[in-house]
Amino acid sequence: MYGLRKTVILIVLMLAPSVLVACGNKNTPVVDAQVPPVRIAVDSSFMPTAQLLASDFTANTAIAVEFTSGTNQELVDMIIEGGDYDVFMASDTEHPKELIDSGKALSEGSAVYAFGTVALYSKTWKVNWTGVKYLKSGQLTKLAIANPEENRYGKAAIETMEILEVYPGISSKLVYTEDQSEALGFVETEKADAGFIAYAELSDEDKRWAWVVPAALHEPIEQGAVLINKDNVSDSSKIWMGYLNTDAAKSIIRQSGYSVMDTTPLSSRD
Repeated sequence: MYGLRKTVILIVLMLAPSVLVACGNKNTPVVDAQVPPVRIAVDSSFMPTAQLLASDFTANTAIAVEFTSGTNQELVDMIIEGGDYDVFMASDTEHPKELIDSGKALSEGSAVYAFGTVALYSKTWKVNWTGVKYLKSGQLTKLAIANPEENRYGKAAIETMEILEVYPGISSKLVYTEDQSEALGFVETEKADAGFIAYAELSDEDKRWAWVVPAALHEPIEQGAVLINKDNVSDSSKIWMGYLNTDAAKSIIRQSGYSVMDTTPLSSRD
């Protein structure tokens, strides 16, 4: 209905339910067929990292993971309409809190599992050492950012430019996009000279040429995860939420371009 993309990870094979099964590859984690999978609704921007987490999680727990990806709002709508999910992993905290407030998600066990990192990226100007200078140079004709009223990366871009005192000279050159992925697409297709985007969405090669915006220049971009409110919240989903606070999970999240700290319940944050 909402154009969601569903990816199923490590589906249990149709074998005897009392055995652990592997999917024909010695490097594929085994799955406990007696344990139901964790069904996770995840914002599409975090999907590549979520798949890496799922692989490690299953290798260590034998619990399968199924993902449905889409925008935060698409996923919230699906959950409110009764979609069968165990966990919601957003790219912000506003949408998880919306579910908590509506009674569709639990405040208990909720967590900020990652912090987004903003980067200034251009294909035509190497900004890794000269990000501030580039913004002040006057060479920009179009700068892509996600809609700051709807997207935390776009809001962080505005905050950064205001602190650097370059916003008045650039505001007329801004090109607003639906999200940070579209902003990156504008840069890649040279519809914009540069863009403020999610560092995690850049390739390893492109990350070498991006200017990582210091976290002190904008409010934190918190990403929240919550358990969906059900008659019976599965042990598997609780184990997944606990896994997000492990050193192994934090290492994967960091390597993907995010920052992390000890997870903190959403309900205790402003």
